[in-house]
Amino acid sequence: MSDNEKKINSDALERRAKAKKPLRKAKVIIDPKFCKGCGLCIYSCPAGVLQFFEAPNNRWGVAVKVDEPDYCAGCLRCEMLCPDFAIFSYKSTVMDSVSV
Repeated sequence: MSDNEKKINSDALERRAKAKKPLRKAKVIIDPKFCKGCGLCIYSCPAGVLQFFEAPNNRWGVAVKVDEPDYCAGCLRCEMLCPDFAIFSYKSTVMDSVSV
């Protein structure tokens, strides 16, 4: 993994440390066949949910994984910015422990 990729990972971890777990959960799915590890999704995630990892079987040598799914609020930034359509986010339909 390059120094730039390590820096992007550490920046994402800093954002996650400042983030709160959302009331409304979402699920992020990454298709490793299409992920080229560009990092746009990691860079755009306000909650630091995604991280680079070394993927020797991937022709680029690096890919993206969902590191902490509990922080995903379903903002869809990662999905909208992925140039390879490798990432999908699904919002939950039921809110957790919310009183009206």
